[in-house]
Amino acid sequence: MRNFMKWIKKYFLFLSIMVLWIALSVSTVIAGKDRQIFSNERWKNPLFVAWFEEDLLDDSVDDDDKIVASDLTEEEQSALLAEIEEQMEEDADPDSAQTQEAQQGENEPAQVQESEPQTTSTSAIEQQQPVEKPKKVKPKYVKYKKTQVDSPWYSDPGKIPLTTKIKYSKVKNSYFKDAVFIGDSRTVGLRDYSGLEHTTYFAKTGLTIYNMLDEPFITDPVTNNKVTISYMMQHNTYQKIYLCIGINELGTGGTERFQQEYWKVLKKLRKWQPDAIIYVQSILPVSASQNATDAVINNTNIRDKNVAIAQLTDGIHIIYLNINEVFEDENHNLRQEYTFDNVHLYAQYYSQWIDYLKKHAVVKKSTKEKTDD
Repeated sequence: MRNFMKWIKKYFLFLSIMVLWIALSVSTVIAGKDRQIFSNERWKNPLFVAWFEEDLLDDSVDDDDKIVASDLTEEEQSALLAEIEEQMEEDADPDSAQTQEAQQGENEPAQVQESEPQTTSTSAIEQQQPVEKPKKVKPKYVKYKKTQVDSPWYSDPGKIPLTTKIKYSKVKNSYFKDAVFIGDSRTVGLRDYSGLEHTTYFAKTGLTIYNMLDEPFITDPVTNNKVTISYMMQHNTYQKIYLCIGINELGTGGTERFQQEYWKVLKKLRKWQPDAIIYVQSILPVSASQNATDAVINNTNIRDKNVAIAQLTDGIHIIYLNINEVFEDENHNLRQEYTFDNVHLYAQYYSQWIDYLKKHAVVKKSTKEKTDD
């Protein structure tokens, strides 16, 4: 007996390991985890199966559960933006060119399989592959220190949206032949002094996002009657839509309502002109003197509205262009020497606006636009 106890003490560590191994093996078999015990890979014994499977379960953490730092200002509007992005997908016109191509791609495999069943396995698989959607590109921002604003209608966003960063082409005046410019008095100035010929303008002093679609101020070249933008959009085809509106809305309702109405307009334009690229142009700033003396028509309010409309763009069908960088000073005010009334541009500076648009044009692969070298 003494010899037996001495033997146990001498080989205690070895015996402990064996007992532990037997215990884990039995528990693994009972739990039904011994999937490899009778296979040729003998090293995958119950001990390793039980041990490492538990570890894997402990380490399987979904990336979605990790805490990510976020911009609280954007979080406050996340619900609205989520709805906007969801609706942007749902409201796409089923008769658009992209949808027709996708439907054609879905139908072709069945037709090929009927005519040439012996050679369609590879082509059918290729055609059934989902078409990769282009990635959305949101505008980036220049941030600055916010200030406290005593207004129930707008706040200081603390950031300025920049032009959507995508691939642009430099184009000639002919690019704008199938374009339409929509806007208020600033777009009226663009119509009168830009030098662009054979381009359509739906512009009117005092026009707002709230009445722009339904106010009959356009002369229909066919009937010579006064019609609305809604009518023209549903009876004509445009490949580019340039929208610049918002200065007259600064004192009407708040930024949230402005954004909602702007989104409704964009949805309708996309429905009526599914193949057109929509350029959302920034609301131009006002001069420093105007900014300092007006509690409504000022650049803080304008920046708040520009952030709101920039959030509606996707960089695919709707692109944000920060026209302000052409006309603003180092403090993001409209240059005093560029304006005669602190709000509107002198005639000679509208050409700079067009030059910016000509350097930030999207040319579709399916079209043959004339571009500069």
